[in-house]
Amino acid sequence: MFNVLFTLFVASEFCYYLLIAQTGIIEVFHSDVQTFFTLPLGGVLGSLLVYRSWGWLNTDQRKIIFFVGIQALCSFFYPSLNLAVLALLGVSLGMSAPLLIKVSKERMGEIAIALALTYALATALFTYAPILRGNLAIALSVTAFTCSFFLHRLPPHRVEIASERLSLYAVASMAIWAYLDANLFETLSRSLDIAIWREPTWHIIWVFHLIGMGAAYLLRDVFKEQHAFIIAFLFATSYALYAAREALLLSMVYPFVISYYNFVILKRLSKLGDLRLLGVIMVFTGWIAGGGGLLSALFGYTYVGVLFICVLLCAEMYGFIYQISQKRINNVH
Repeated sequence: MFNVLFTLFVASEFCYYLLIAQTGIIEVFHSDVQTFFTLPLGGVLGSLLVYRSWGWLNTDQRKIIFFVGIQALCSFFYPSLNLAVLALLGVSLGMSAPLLIKVSKERMGEIAIALALTYALATALFTYAPILRGNLAIALSVTAFTCSFFLHRLPPHRVEIASERLSLYAVASMAIWAYLDANLFETLSRSLDIAIWREPTWHIIWVFHLIGMGAAYLLRDVFKEQHAFIIAFLFATSYALYAAREALLLSMVYPFVISYYNFVILKRLSKLGDLRLLGVIMVFTGWIAGGGGLLSALFGYTYVGVLFICVLLCAEMYGFIYQISQKRINNVH
């Protein structure tokens, strides 16, 4: 059963991550990591401690209400955020992200719609001056905070979904995807000749975000074993188009892979019910990998992303060849 309030809650939080935490704060502080380093530190701390309970904060919904409320309070200070407020905001974001994934409970329809709304709004508002996004930060936080009071009304699933284990390679792959995305996005946002989000191609980006999300949702159970290769190939294509300065084609491929890989990650993680494990994975795939991609872009190390792509493609081809050989051996026996 489709739940509007849950979809609105997820979309509001994702929009906050993109427009405020990821792009807004970084640009407000002119990409000077020393001026906002407490944000990722707080995020790591929040993700690692999200599994713990403290007094009244003994349920997932109560934690969500409390930490999204903290996020809303911090937003009233935007863009004049000192290191203490940034640390508190980081803790609230670090706590809320694993909780959001846990309560999704395989609600992939709502997640797909929420992500589509997120990317549509974020694309349209990306050129809006970051220093003027204070009202937007408050509006998104208050919306999420209001919706969080109704999460306990989510109807239970009638179909029992088998739990899925995540291999170390799967976690590493997700971390590399996040790194590749952050690295290329930050590189493009600083590019003078191919800043696709700041050019008249935004409507193309918007369309291909939606196409990528639709494809990821419709093919979610069709290419279970091929998702990783598809994502690696699309990232390789995106980096190649950036190197070739093909802005139009890049505006099609890159938004597609952003939507596609984020849906795949959320689908994988939504099957994990252990908050401690979710928190640890979020530290590596979100804060460390995303932060690493940002630093690589700041220092001009875009080529590191190319090295990661080569590693992913080689690993995927090896896995494909290994599977074929195993099938032949089984057929012989």
